[in-house]
Amino acid sequence: MQDTQLQALNFAGSSLAIPVQQTSQSGHAMHGLLGGLAGLLMDTVLHPMDTVRTRIKTNTQQSVALLSQIKFMYRNEGFSSYARGLTCTLGGSFLANGAYFFAYEKLKNLFIQRETFTEGVAPFVAAFSSGVLANILYLPFIVVRTRMQTNSGFYDYRNAFDGLKKVVKYEGLRGLYLGGPIFLTQTALDLSLTFGFYEIFNKTLRSLFQDESDSSIPITMASSIMAASLSAVIANPLDVLVARMQTMYTSAHGKCTIPAMIKRIYANEGLAGFMKGVTGTMTHYSMAALILFPTYEALKGIYNVDSDL
Repeated sequence: MQDTQLQALNFAGSSLAIPVQQTSQSGHAMHGLLGGLAGLLMDTVLHPMDTVRTRIKTNTQQSVALLSQIKFMYRNEGFSSYARGLTCTLGGSFLANGAYFFAYEKLKNLFIQRETFTEGVAPFVAAFSSGVLANILYLPFIVVRTRMQTNSGFYDYRNAFDGLKKVVKYEGLRGLYLGGPIFLTQTALDLSLTFGFYEIFNKTLRSLFQDESDSSIPITMASSIMAASLSAVIANPLDVLVARMQTMYTSAHGKCTIPAMIKRIYANEGLAGFMKGVTGTMTHYSMAALILFPTYEALKGIYNVDSDL
């Protein structure tokens, strides 16, 4: 899941400020349900932006600016081009986000109750572990979605499940996890960087504005956006590599190892090739920070779900 680091940042970061309480099994399930709904809304709203940046990342011929790509797709393919691969988002987002929030709540409480980790460390470990689980569930959908978004002509997937079947049929189960090691590495890097940058920005803004409140929404959201944007810049080369690995396995290209793909990008596009789509990635992550957490909190309020957040 591309925005697991934002979920972990907001979810775990808030958890550090309030004492952990016992949460029932049904409570964990409710967190999973509401988190899944919030994540589904976020991924659906941001799907057009994800499609645009995927086109930029997988363009091996030239570097295209974000606005130029948006205009090009509209002129040549119409509004429907922004929705390519949407069925993959609808099919995988709720599953992955729900699994993340459920696992996070359960693991965090388990770690603290058994004194495996301290209350300060448990949220970080739970967030990382839950993020790995969520991305393992989401990765097959992302492989198909990325291919559908490119509109390259190599793939004839009608929808998410048609794509999943065809990948398994022609490439085996391993085809569903193309770029998996790099994808999980990118997720872990994003998560750790975002956590670290968030703490720095949060403390800096609070000192500048002399705000000692633990729940200042403007400062929290500003810190989240800046942290996510900076981590997006640093991790963008891995993001490009993942997209290329997932789209270059065809009858025309054959298999390509990770080292070979790195050499190919550098030889044909230079260092700039690894930064393709970085503006879209920053925009995507920033917008995600403004959607996921407020939506999740609003749903908890509507359904009166208590949490140790």
